[in-house]
Amino acid sequence: MTAPGRESRQGETIPLLFLVTSFDRGGAEKVLTRCAAGLPRDKYACQAAALQGRSQAVAHDLRLAEIPVHDLGMACRGDVRILPRLVRLLRRERIRILFTFMFHPNVLGRLVGAACGVPVRISSERVMAWEGRGRRLLNRLTVPLATHVVAVSETVASYASREFRVPPDRLSTIVNGVDLNHFRPSGRDRDGGPVVIGCTARLHPKNDHRTLLQAFARFSVRRPEARLLLVGRGPEEARLRRLADALGISPRAHFLGEQPDVAPWLAQMHLYVQPSVAEGMPNSVLEAMASGLPVVATTVGGTPEVVVDGETGLLVPPRDPAAMAGAIEKISADPVMAEAFGRAGRLRVEMQFGEGVMLERLEALLDRLVAEHLGLAFRPAAGWVRC
Repeated sequence: MTAPGRESRQGETIPLLFLVTSFDRGGAEKVLTRCAAGLPRDKYACQAAALQGRSQAVAHDLRLAEIPVHDLGMACRGDVRILPRLVRLLRRERIRILFTFMFHPNVLGRLVGAACGVPVRISSERVMAWEGRGRRLLNRLTVPLATHVVAVSETVASYASREFRVPPDRLSTIVNGVDLNHFRPSGRDRDGGPVVIGCTARLHPKNDHRTLLQAFARFSVRRPEARLLLVGRGPEEARLRRLADALGISPRAHFLGEQPDVAPWLAQMHLYVQPSVAEGMPNSVLEAMASGLPVVATTVGGTPEVVVDGETGLLVPPRDPAAMAGAIEKISADPVMAEAFGRAGRLRVEMQFGEGVMLERLEALLDRLVAEHLGLAFRPAAGWVRC
């Protein structure tokens, strides 16, 4: 293989590095794992790196898929030692494609990747209207160094085009994809037993579990047997536990921590709720719909591109506990509606949000960028050859 900045030889697989903030279990990390494991290995030699790898949850998943992983060892914000470490990694592994996820990897990847001469530098924009003014400015200043920008939804693509001035020929939309064999309807009984409401989003301010707890408290006044399952960890956990105590719902609101596989927990739920105040394309909602669950979600970001109001679930305004509680009550009180929403949601994911669709679009984009920037085309009998 060749170092960044030099030409690749025919027949070689192309070294591709995915760069993410951490190896915590989150939406971006799930997508990274599926992409790294799902791309054809006769074309792309995928690796993954995290700015700080203290959590090894996703690193373990990647190793099981035989994807090499790297921890750049960032100790704190502003730890400039990661810069030479990233430079050494790019040069040692002779990376030809650098694919970054989230704010810090996007900015660092653009700057360091360009300085090292990595020919293809792809940034993934996964959320909108959440970063502060300073971060938006850094995004705007560095995005010209990206070869291409991938948005996770059409809403995010429009935002990136407008806010970061990304030209149309350097901007694509590739929606998240779900493993349809792993997430499947469970045949749960919707008519008997207590109503089980759940959420598998990370306990982060962006996901606004506070509103969900307040809505559940309202709902449980009428349905005291109901239970709430919160799967995941995050910086809001202690605050949310205190809120649950203050609302008097602690015995029925279960904080289940991070789980390596959320599918068994989705199988216990009757209704999924996503209370986010900012979203790109919520993986957790796609997984719930693939599991045959009706969904209540907020009208933010790319969520309305997934949840069709009145068809696969109900959409409510963000930060509105009363509206959320009303939507939960409406679906919970009507098993026929709940069943119809669940079936329609599963069908919608099968048609538009399967993992295969995501990987096909990603592979096609990578092949095009390799042809444009490396002058190579893939031929099944010969591998990569000169265009």
